[in-house]
Formats: sequence, C-alpha cells, structure tokens
Amino acid sequence: MPWARYRGVLPEWEPCEAACARPAPRTVRVFPSRISPEALVRRLASQGFCLEALPYPPHTYRVVDEPYPVGKTVEHWLGYLYVQESVMALVAHAVLEGTEAGLVLDLCAAPGGKTTHLSELLPSGTVVAADTSQRRLRALGSNLQRTARLNVASFRADGRSFPLGTPFDAVLVDAPCSAEGNVREDPRVLRELSEVTRRRLSRLQEALLRRAIRLVRPGGVVVYATCTFAPEENEAVVDCVLQDHPDLEVEPLSFSVPHAEGLVEFAGHRYDRRLRAAWRVYPHHMDSGGLFAVRLRRQGASSAHRPPPPPLLHPAAKLPEASAVRRLQRAQTLLRDELGVDPRHLEGLRWMCATRHLWLHRCGVWPAAAWKPGRAWELTGCGLRAFARWGRGGERPTSWLVQWLSWRVQRRMDLEAEQWDRLLSGQVLPVSSEAGFTALTFEGEVLGVGLVREGRLRHLIPADRAAQLREALRLRQGR
Repeated sequence: MPWARYRGVLPEWEPCEAACARPAPRTVRVFPSRISPEALVRRLASQGFCLEALPYPPHTYRVVDEPYPVGKTVEHWLGYLYVQESVMALVAHAVLEGTEAGLVLDLCAAPGGKTTHLSELLPSGTVVAADTSQRRLRALGSNLQRTARLNVASFRADGRSFPLGTPFDAVLVDAPCSAEGNVREDPRVLRELSEVTRRRLSRLQEALLRRAIRLVRPGGVVVYATCTFAPEENEAVVDCVLQDHPDLEVEPLSFSVPHAEGLVEFAGHRYDRRLRAAWRVYPHHMDSGGLFAVRLRRQGASSAHRPPPPPLLHPAAKLPEASAVRRLQRAQTLLRDELGVDPRHLEGLRWMCATRHLWLHRCGVWPAAAWKPGRAWELTGCGLRAFARWGRGGERPTSWLVQWLSWRVQRRMDLEAEQWDRLLSGQVLPVSSEAGFTALTFEGEVLGVGLVREGRLRHLIPADRAAQLREALRLRQGR
C-alpha cells in the first residue's frame, strides 16, 4: 500500500492515520472586502448554520452544523465566502508574508481558491492568474467574477513557457500533483503510481518551478506548493532546482500552525539540508488535508524596472481605440441615466475593451505590455466583466457588475421569493415599470440585472448561475 512507505518518515503515525480515516470537516474562507466575517456568521446562523472561527489562518471558519451544503447558500452565490480546506488558506500567506509585493503571479491558478485569496490579501496590488486548460479557465473565471476580484488579470498560458519580460515580486507554483493529501475526500488517491507517471509529474513540476524562478525579480519570492506527501514531487523537485540556482535561499515560514519539517532523505535519496525549512502539514495537524510548501527567495538587488500602468481605457486584442471609446461612453451613459449610478463611485477604476466585453478593473500595472504577441498567451479576463454587446450598437450591463455596485444602483426592483422562483424558471413577470435595465433585489440584496420591455420583466442572469440561484433561494425558504 502506498501509504505504508511513509511510516518511517511521518511523525505521529497513529494520529495521522486516524485523521485520514475520518471525513474532513468543511471549512470556508470569508472575504472581508465583501462582508464582515461577523455579519456573515450572523446571517448564516439565522438560517441554521453554525460556524466556528479557526485560530489560523485568519478569516477561516469550520462549518460545525449545516442544514444543507454551505456552498449552496445565497451568500456563497454572492461571493462572500469560498469553500476551501483550511490548510490551503496557508499558501497565500506564505507567498506574501514578509515581502513587499505589488505584482504577483499564480502560475497554475485554476480553479481560483489561492488566486482569490492572494487578491484579497493584496488589495492595492495586481494578481496575474494563468492556466492552460480552457475547462479549468472557465472555473477560474467563474470564481473570479463571483467574488468580484477587480485586481486580477487572467491569461491562458502554459506555465512552463509563460512569457518573460515582466519581473514579478512573487510567484506561486501550486503544482499539479498526485494529490495524496486529499485522501480524506477520496481514499483512491493513495494508489500506487507507476514510475512513468511519477517521472512525468516530477518533470512537469520541475519545469514549472524553473520558469517561476526566471519570472521572479531579484529579491522576490517563489512559493512551491503541492497537496501530496510524495517526496518525488516535493523535496526531490526543489532539490534539483536548488542545485542549479546558487542565488536561491530557502526561507522558513513563521505561522503558528503545527507541521513537520521537510525531508532531507527518503528511500536512499538525499536532498539539500536547507529543505528542513520546508513545511509538511499532515491531515492531523489542522484536521484538514495535506500540504507541502517551501518558500524560496531569489538573491540579488531588486530591479528598478516596473511594468507601466494601464491607461484608463485599454483597448485589448488590437481593437480600434475609437471603437473602445464609443463603447465606454455608451456604457457610462447607461450607468448614469438608466441605472442611476453616480460616476464618482467609479473613480480610480480603469476599463478594458476586449472582444465582446467591457471590463472594469483596478489593476495598477499591465504585465502584458512587455510580452511578445503570439499564441503563447491569451487574455481571458481583467477584473469584472461589466458590459456585453447588446443588439446593434448597444451595451448590456452584466449581473456581476450590478451585484458589485449593489446599493449604488438607484433603479431597482425588489421581488418576493415566489416571484424570483418564477423568474428564474424562465417565466416573465408583468410589471408596471418603465422600459430599461434594472437591478433585481431580494430582501434588499442585489442579485442581478433585469430588463423591462413592454411591461414584462425578465432576468439577464446567465442560465447556469440562474439555476444555482433558484436552488439556493429554494433551500433558504425550506423547499
């Protein structure tokens, strides 16, 4: 059995084995920029949930009791929380602890748990998120929009060949791995891997780490993390890279969390002794999953070169600037005259015009300015997807935008639970309201955007999101 091979190196074998035999508790991470943790706990408590604050990491909670999965609540749908193992919430802190970071790269970002956390911890910085899989990028995009990450730019790119030219202050390599640390969710992950599979994984992981080191500036930080126990994917990978990079130092982490140190030998192999400073968090340490993490700092004087800030309106994808300006003018007029949004609420934000959408963001730098154009990378999102083309020369506000604007939207229509259920099932509602776009609310909370035409209201929430919202509202009403 693969688990047995760790008996000689895993401290506290019996407690760890006992923890792995139990289901892991559900834990969530709250976004204080969206809602105060205390307010969220009270809201969920009124619906029958019981949340218990964890001592570390900050703003993480154990779900002690839930009448139904917390991931199906309206609060989750609104992006107030992220269902995430508590151990995984350590990683973003490992990236940002003790470093002055303004530009951070998440090299393997999907589905977005650590990206959204980096964004939350770096409100005045810029996070670049990359992944190579279109399917995983869709999941990443959904989580970025749901949680309103205005300071994240996402790209389709292979981390092994991510474009050079922009020096990052910190890079996270959350590498694909054999996922043995997820044994409490799926015992099948503790399967015997073939040598071919192990070598393939370690080659991929090593290539990602080597690229990350080329992407980080002198003085910057690289964090390499996996959710596996396998030394072949952890210490062995980092050891190979350390041998070729005398400019790298292994830095200790200083969290007050139980853990084991990294290995310096395993199955006859010896690794760099500095890897004792790496962290191995086993399931019994935090009553969570497994994690390996090591923090590397590239020595040398910091480069003075910084990517330029994007313009207030950035026409991406080679779009004519005049066309982008016209689109933005139409969108701003609609916000002011139809939805009643005071333009002052958007001061300090920037716009990007890309393909069919206008994006609203607060990215302070534009890393792609230094990248060679080509097929090696593709922009998939920047901040909040705010407007989409609508008919001939029109613009349609997205529900993401209207949700984020919330109380700033003056034109709104409050609907009862039964009305929401009918609307989300595909029906239209007769209303006595003037034609145009309107924010749709439930108990005062903006849930999306609607359109009134000829006395009939329909919602403009994407179909998959509408189905999720309908289920969340039904569960909330006890149906």
